[in-house]
Amino acid sequence: MKKKSLASLTLLYAVGNLSSKVMSFVLVFFVTFYLTTQELGEFDLLLIAINLLTPFVSFQLSDSALRWLLNDQSVENISKIFSTISVIILISLLCFSIIIFLYNYFIPTNNILYIYILVFLQSFNLFFLQCIRGKGDNKSYVLNGVINTGLYIGLGIFFLTVIKLKIVGLIYANIIALFISTLILLFGNGLYKYYDNEKISLVFAKDLLRYSLPLVPNSLNWWAISSANRYIILLYLGAAANGVFAIAYKLPSILIIFVNIFFLAWQERAITTHQDDDRNTYYKVVLDKYIRILFSISILIVSLNKILLSRIVSEEFFSAWEYTPVLLLSVIFSSLASFYGAGYLTSKKTSGAFFSSVFGGVVTVGSSFILIPQFGLHGSGLAICIGYFTVMMIRLYHTKNIFTFKFPMKSFLRYLILFVFTSILNYFNFTIVTANLFFVITLLLIINKDLLLKSIMYLKSLTS
Repeated sequence: MKKKSLASLTLLYAVGNLSSKVMSFVLVFFVTFYLTTQELGEFDLLLIAINLLTPFVSFQLSDSALRWLLNDQSVENISKIFSTISVIILISLLCFSIIIFLYNYFIPTNNILYIYILVFLQSFNLFFLQCIRGKGDNKSYVLNGVINTGLYIGLGIFFLTVIKLKIVGLIYANIIALFISTLILLFGNGLYKYYDNEKISLVFAKDLLRYSLPLVPNSLNWWAISSANRYIILLYLGAAANGVFAIAYKLPSILIIFVNIFFLAWQERAITTHQDDDRNTYYKVVLDKYIRILFSISILIVSLNKILLSRIVSEEFFSAWEYTPVLLLSVIFSSLASFYGAGYLTSKKTSGAFFSSVFGGVVTVGSSFILIPQFGLHGSGLAICIGYFTVMMIRLYHTKNIFTFKFPMKSFLRYLILFVFTSILNYFNFTIVTANLFFVITLLLIINKDLLLKSIMYLKSLTS
């Protein structure tokens, strides 16, 4: 397999992901004019529940598929992976359906059928997407994401504005988009051709599960860190406060969009360069630039925070600007933790991901119960930040034998001070906030001059 550069991989994923993610981002603010804070909070909790259940059902086998496919893309290997994992997920979904039926029988729950359908579709969709990536068909991977999001946005707006279905309409849109997206992957991209009963291997299944199972609690604890305190907010502050907090998370999600694009490329590049002699020199250069870009985007978002929310959300959601800075900082910590977490995947030592996330999840949940009753939504944001910082520090220590270079602490602290200073200025009037925005844009252009020039030259080389 020919190794693609990190820049080319990032650009490829960015082309497809930015369009789809921007559309999703816009939809969130659009629905604030059609849903109350309580309704938005309830929908947010529904999505969190689906994201919580999916790793349990799929056993995170999509990660195993990618890891094994990147090293061997022969038809025989693809067939063995696709057939074995498909059967495991089907059996798991059968067990899950029995559990759902029994649960709903004894404790009737609203939207339980929708949850089951979305978990079913999401489990296969994620698996099929990673198969496409592992085969090296990154263009189809990106295109499918655009189709999925485009359908979701279009149908969501239709159900909200024309049929007036509110939360149920958004659920219908999600189901239809995922269903069509999954069918395209299975039949349009020809994955079904790789299924072969004779290729199903119990021994191989054990190897795949041994790799992926530690990633299940890892995924759960990432959920605990970023989402469990939504239920604690619900307990202490109510669904309306949860709706405001959900909006507060949306501006930091701009950074998450860029991080996720980078991580798709970084995960693939880290795995394919794991055996290279100069890997640590390469990893250090990447980390230095990564930290600079993380803080640059975060500082820009913070400077835009108050101005932007005053114009794109209804008045009852405007207070969300107060919680954005600490949530952005938590995203920075989580992004650095993910950078080092790639070491677990490349070395196949996924138990490290489990330990660090478990500890971080416990810290977050414990902090939430202490801080939310005392400080409200500010306490919730701080608890998430503490949790991600804990995971980052553990992974820095854990992966010192994988990434044998020092963390660039001086530059990290320098950018952190600038971020904090910019955040504080949000508490002044709009004149100061606006002046700060122009100052920040000028400063960031100077700081990132070399990266901008290299990006321009790279894009020119692609078009020439």
